[in-house]
Amino acid sequence: MGSVRGPGPTRVKRSVIAASALILSLSLAPRALADPTAEDRAAADVLFHEGRELVKQGSYALGCSKLIASQKLDPMAGTLLALADCYELNGETASAWATFNDAEAMARKAGDGRRTKEAGRRAGLLEPQLSRLVIEVAPEARVEGLEVRRNAKPLDAAMFGSAIPVDPGEHAIAAVAPGKKAWSTKVVVEPKPGQRTVHVPLLEDAPAPGPEAPAPAATSAAPAASSWSAQRTAGLVLGGVGLAGIAVGAVFGVETLSKMSEARDQHGCTDDDPPRCDAEGVKLHQSANTTANISNVAFAAGGAALITGLVVFLTAPSSDAVPATVLEVRLVPPARAGAAGLSLRGSF
Repeated sequence: MGSVRGPGPTRVKRSVIAASALILSLSLAPRALADPTAEDRAAADVLFHEGRELVKQGSYALGCSKLIASQKLDPMAGTLLALADCYELNGETASAWATFNDAEAMARKAGDGRRTKEAGRRAGLLEPQLSRLVIEVAPEARVEGLEVRRNAKPLDAAMFGSAIPVDPGEHAIAAVAPGKKAWSTKVVVEPKPGQRTVHVPLLEDAPAPGPEAPAPAATSAAPAASSWSAQRTAGLVLGGVGLAGIAVGAVFGVETLSKMSEARDQHGCTDDDPPRCDAEGVKLHQSANTTANISNVAFAAGGAALITGLVVFLTAPSSDAVPATVLEVRLVPPARAGAAGLSLRGSF
């Protein structure tokens, strides 16, 4: 679609709100090109009305997910119009623009003049407000097997150098190729007209693989002929294992909080048990539960090892005698795949 001269951001915002009523009336009209089962139509109707109600309440992310599900069950131009309106209200301008264009094409094919005109009008108003992202890959950087990804999705090489409309926000750009070091960066696209450019550099050669290193032996502390007895050494080792366990718990705890925040902010997940959100949000919640379990187990094991090590160290005798035993301490992951947990094993 060619460029259309449109009003400024303030007037566009007013147009979005004013057009919502028109979008609703058009989307409630009889469906076109529908070929679902009766059950599909019934489910689509429920999802559509729930989605529109959520949009009215300002729950745009969850409302959009309902409208997407409705469109999959019973495709119609009216639902696409409602979905595009939801995207625009949620600040996803590129998604809104593309969906308005899809609605226009579907309505034109169905001979629906009202929807065709409205979808084209809304797309024309939105196009001048689009944020665009250019990913430049110099010819010398286009090595064999190069794959460039945006937000984990591979890009066709034909897109290199083109100003592609994107939704405002943070975008992760990565490049990989056989025998090369992976490269990545992040760029924030502002919610305003204009474009950002990212240059993918020539990837560095990856180091040649060396011989496989032998499996690490169990942590052992051989007694030393000094004033440090074997029991004191055992206390230090146990304390080190405890600190390592606490560190693991902290890492998985931060990861859990990040996943829960992403599920809540980007996928509209509620605090119910189980949560109400879209499919991606459910996956994030399930993953967060796993990392939370690992964090709890690591904190518990680490805390126990730290306290035990402190007791062992403080109760060690002052004798310089060297016992014939050797300390062996292991922090063992669960043997069963997918299980969350850690165990501490040791012997003197």
